[in-house]
Amino acid sequence: MFKKGRIVLIGMLVAALFLTTGCGKGSSADGDAKKTLYFVPIVDTGAYWNPMKKGAEDAAKELGYTLVTKTSPSAEPSKKEKHMGFIKEATQKNVAGIAVAPIEKKSFVDPIKAAGDKDIPVITFDADLENPDDRTAYVGTNNVSAGEELGKHAAEEMKEKGITSGSIAIVCVDVAQPTMIDREKGIKKGFKEVYGEEAKNFKFLSTIQDNDQPSESKKQLEGYISANKDLVTVFSLGSEGPDVGVMSALESQGKAGKILHYGFDYTKTWEKGIDDGRITAIVDQDAYQIGYQVIENLVKAIDGEKIDSTIPIDVKYVKAADLKSYGEEKNKVKTDSVDDSAEESTDSTK
Repeated sequence: MFKKGRIVLIGMLVAALFLTTGCGKGSSADGDAKKTLYFVPIVDTGAYWNPMKKGAEDAAKELGYTLVTKTSPSAEPSKKEKHMGFIKEATQKNVAGIAVAPIEKKSFVDPIKAAGDKDIPVITFDADLENPDDRTAYVGTNNVSAGEELGKHAAEEMKEKGITSGSIAIVCVDVAQPTMIDREKGIKKGFKEVYGEEAKNFKFLSTIQDNDQPSESKKQLEGYISANKDLVTVFSLGSEGPDVGVMSALESQGKAGKILHYGFDYTKTWEKGIDDGRITAIVDQDAYQIGYQVIENLVKAIDGEKIDSTIPIDVKYVKAADLKSYGEEKNKVKTDSVDDSAEESTDSTK
């Protein structure tokens, strides 16, 4: 009996120890969650997304939060579903806040609202939802306005060159992506503002989608150049795929400097097309500031501080001749650690 009693007593002590340890782990996990932010960009590589991620990392570190970055490759077949899953994951973990670049305006509403229902603030960036009430705030460029500025500048330069008619091509990563939709809308609006009634003399061809694959945009644009001898201007709406694809097509078809090319966002890639005219000008966003402001405002919302529904980041128009000096200025921003995926504060899912 005595032996049996000792066994029971030992068992009870072990069980008590297990329960105590379990509760301790739970408390620790909850504590970590309250100082954790989820950052979900469309991708985290490239001249636009790298400095944005760096800005987010810097802000999180300064404000005492752990930043968890979740993303997937551009060509991910189930990219939209995967990114919505990241929001759900963050919500289940009850993190302090979520920042997300929605790939579509409508499909991301439900998981974002579900996070809001648990009092987790959600800030959108790069692209916004249709209804501002469905998120806490938006940080970034007004893509319609940015497109409008590019469309105006392009039209003004085309008029100066005496271009009065012709076909125009637009190349993007994904025609369903909110940023691409808004930029195209802005370009056409700005173009029409400058040309007025003469705008009807121009034809915008069906938008080329390349899923960020340069070979695809090159092939499709080469087809457009062959089929439309009056092609005068091309707009590439951001990301390396369209940028490289368009410049490659202009080179292969002997149209460098003959067909104008306007782009979005600075990348060193543009410098390869300056001398032979494969890039005419760009509008650029301050990606580092977008990332920094996203996290800074997310923490304000967590702390119960009232923030603006929209925190705008301006764009700058840069002509090809100024791209090198402009790039040098941008590179002064410390982005050297952005490519270090082993940072303790970041968990990138590729």
